[in-house]
Amino acid sequence: EGMPMLEAFSMLTNTHFAVFFFSSLVVAGMMQFYFLGTARFLSDIGASNKNVSAIMGIAQAAQAVATLFLLGFLYDKNVLGAKWTITLGALCWLTLYVVYVAKAPKIVIVLAQVFHGLAYVFFMIAGQMHANDVAPAGLGGSAQSLIFWSTNGIGLFLGTQLAGYWMDRCSAEGKFNWSKVFMVPLLCTLAGALALALAF
Repeated sequence: EGMPMLEAFSMLTNTHFAVFFFSSLVVAGMMQFYFLGTARFLSDIGASNKNVSAIMGIAQAAQAVATLFLLGFLYDKNVLGAKWTITLGALCWLTLYVVYVAKAPKIVIVLAQVFHGLAYVFFMIAGQMHANDVAPAGLGGSAQSLIFWSTNGIGLFLGTQLAGYWMDRCSAEGKFNWSKVFMVPLLCTLAGALALALAF
């Protein structure tokens, strides 16, 4: 009955939910730097082109394991709860970008793909769970749609525009300054993680 999405938007009048919403938009938007840059980055540091997909697949394996065995445990309010599980997800992405910016050894960069998988579970999936938990009765689906719109809609759209623009600015003669490229998602994700830790 009525217009549930408009009612879901009214949840943004709650300061904690608004911080969660806008932090989700920023942190998830930075995923586009990962998606658009990682394959070329791995190739540039010496990974064989035929192995790039397998290396990035490490993140998917970590995602499956974390979903099955870690998410429910950590999300429990007696362990980390929603706030710190979601913040942990942001910190996992932050760690990945730090590894990228620091020009770590290739094996470290390869293993760091685990952090993307963990971040997706602890940030994206846990975020959907939290939206459902805090929504008024009957608005769980609408609240989840609102967060999905924030992360996978406007967040990824704006992230795509920023990543494309910044990667163009950081390239010369077909070569990228990868530390400079990934410094942007590092700083933006740091800001999102701090907002979650301090105000969510």
